[in-house]
Amino acid sequence: MGRYYLIATLLVASALLVGTAVQWRKAALEVASVQSSGTPSASRPQAQTTYPPRGVRGRAPWALSALPECFVQDSEARGTAAFVRAHLPSGAQPVPSGSRLVSADCTLRVGLHSATVERGTEFLVIPPQAAFFIVGRRLALVRRDAAGAELRIYHRSDGAPVAFASGVASPAP
Repeated sequence: MGRYYLIATLLVASALLVGTAVQWRKAALEVASVQSSGTPSASRPQAQTTYPPRGVRGRAPWALSALPECFVQDSEARGTAAFVRAHLPSGAQPVPSGSRLVSADCTLRVGLHSATVERGTEFLVIPPQAAFFIVGRRLALVRRDAAGAELRIYHRSDGAPVAFASGVASPAP
C-alpha cells in the first residue's frame, strides 16, 4: 500500500514541477513590438467594375424614417385602423394621387395606394395600402396591412412646410 502512496506522490510532485517550469518559462518570454513596413512589391491590379453600383431598391414601409436628411419622424401610432384614425390630427388634408414632394435630395411621389421615394440611386416603395395627409407644416402617413395599421407623422428636415406639386406618380418597380 505504501508503494502506491509513493507513486502517487511522485506523480503529483512531477506535475507541480512541470507546471511551475512552464510558468517560469512564460514569464521569461517578452513580446516586443517593432515598427516595420511591408516589403516592396509590384503594384497589383485592382478589380474593375464595368457597371456603376446599384443603389438600394425595394419595398420599405419605413422609407421616410430611413431618410433623416429629408424627413424627420415626429410620432408613430400602431394598432387597429380605428385606433390609428383616432390619432390622425384633426384637419388633416389628404394628398391626391399623382402629387410630388421634394425635400432636400429626396423626391416623394404619391400613387393611388402606395408611394415611391427616390434619393440618388435609392428607390424605395411604400407598399399599399398607404395614404398621405398634410397636417399643418407636417406630413402624415397612414398605412394598413394584414397586421393592422400605423400612423407616422414627419416634418421636413429643412423645416420648410410640406407642399406637394402635381405630377404623374412614378410606377412601382
